[in-house]
Amino acid sequence: MNINTEKLPNSEIKLTVTLEVSKVAESYNKIVNSLVAEADIKGFRKGKAPKEVVLEKADVSKIHGEVISDLLKTYYPIVLKEKGIFPYSNPKIDIKEFDLEKDFIFEAIVALKPEIKIGDYKKIVKKLLEERKKEAKKAEKESKTEEGVEKLEIKETELTAEEIVDAISTDSKIELSELLINEETDRLLERFISQIRGLNLNVEQLLQAQGKTYDDLLNDHKKIAENNIKSEFVLTEIVKSEKLEANETEIEEFIKNLGDENLQKQFEAPSEKWYIKGIIEKNKALDFLKNLGKEEK
Repeated sequence: MNINTEKLPNSEIKLTVTLEVSKVAESYNKIVNSLVAEADIKGFRKGKAPKEVVLEKADVSKIHGEVISDLLKTYYPIVLKEKGIFPYSNPKIDIKEFDLEKDFIFEAIVALKPEIKIGDYKKIVKKLLEERKKEAKKAEKESKTEEGVEKLEIKETELTAEEIVDAISTDSKIELSELLINEETDRLLERFISQIRGLNLNVEQLLQAQGKTYDDLLNDHKKIAENNIKSEFVLTEIVKSEKLEANETEIEEFIKNLGDENLQKQFEAPSEKWYIKGIIEKNKALDFLKNLGKEEK
């Protein structure tokens, strides 16, 4: 197996992989043997028909497709492990050469963790608070009752964590892969369409009523996707900077508080614990920012 790597812009890498023809033959034989074992052809007992007879009746293009799928499924993870690559999205695959008598060549473009230059979030919060105080003072002057002034001050001088994250994201430099953005966009769109259909509404009619096209819907969700991803990376950086990492005790406590025994067992798996760890750390970062956004008394 030969692997060539090429660094691309926006935190992407292109892998060009060549697999020897012997690997192709190995995969082809595996697929065909499986097909023969499952073949139910008149005149033969199931799985006992000769390979030649099975292949005569088989869909050759389907077999080739299964061979390609098997090769990718088998060797793509090996390529990632060998090169020490940790992808942040599904790969964009391009088959460059496929023939049962030739080496198999494919390209995979993969999204990596983006380069991140996070803004000075403490200065950003301070600036936002100063602007909010000015707005509150202006509102106070325009207010006619003391009760109204008090409500305006409470409402206007404190910042939410979401406001702060948005401001930090805007002030940060984050090179995002289009693959990563598109994947998140697809996820958001799928959820949106599912919710609309769940309400027995028609997506096309809804768009028409709003004077929008599907492209508008796509672009709207793409912007949301990009903001969501940037926010996640911003929070991750704050977790590291402020040493807000979740420990094993906190993770176990989280699982214990789920209550449901079946759910608790499900989250005992290492991959699920890693997911919980991320949730706890994200909440810690949000609480940290929320406290930063409170006016000092």
